[in-house]
Amino acid sequence: MRSPAPADFCFKQFSIWHQQCAMKVNTDGILLGAWAHIGHAKNILDIGTGTGLIALMLAQRSQRLMDIPNISALEIDLDAYQQAQFNVDQSPWASQVTVFHHDFLTWQHEQKIEKQCFDLLVSNPPYFEDSLLSASPNKNLARHTKHMGFEQLLQAADNLLSDEGEFNLILPIKQAELVIELALSLNMQLTRQTRVKTTPKKPISRLLFCLRKTTSPLSVMSNDLTIRDENNQYSAEYKALCKAFYVKM
Repeated sequence: MRSPAPADFCFKQFSIWHQQCAMKVNTDGILLGAWAHIGHAKNILDIGTGTGLIALMLAQRSQRLMDIPNISALEIDLDAYQQAQFNVDQSPWASQVTVFHHDFLTWQHEQKIEKQCFDLLVSNPPYFEDSLLSASPNKNLARHTKHMGFEQLLQAADNLLSDEGEFNLILPIKQAELVIELALSLNMQLTRQTRVKTTPKKPISRLLFCLRKTTSPLSVMSNDLTIRDENNQYSAEYKALCKAFYVKM
């Protein structure tokens, strides 16, 4: 699900802008941007924003809220950062989204970001651990955990997340289960999950999940989502989740 999404995907509010820029999208990012619970978040951090897709989706969704949150979008790769900055500048939400070209592991200290200052963290993180590295350093940063492992990601997230905050992610099932297990050691527990498969006959390939800082046992809200139906058309549940971000659906 890392392949580009259909060409009719874009934010409805600025489809002309979308046609003029090279905003690469993938299904994982679309799912997380549509699924993450904004709630009453005042400050949001998108870790590894890529070209800014998830941050802009959250900005679009937040326009319905009474209090519009501030969104920080962090990206280590220079080319992706530059594209994200361009995409944000061309969007209606340039004053709401701030893009940083920085390493997440050192960003808080160097930018003097206060601890526990984010109500919502979102991430579509790299997850390849054992596969061969690409000849492209940029692809390796985007796809592999060599630079930042899951334990480091969770520790840094724990430092930035407010007491009532949530961390929303999307990962393949195997890696998601590992992250959920690691999170327990930091007193972060699973509160919500959606098991995703591409078609009814395919196995579950992704997990959308939410972690919250707490030591108390929590009930977990779970459901399933299939992207395409038996006729290879978008399913009703996928349309319900993502329709607001497509020109044609």
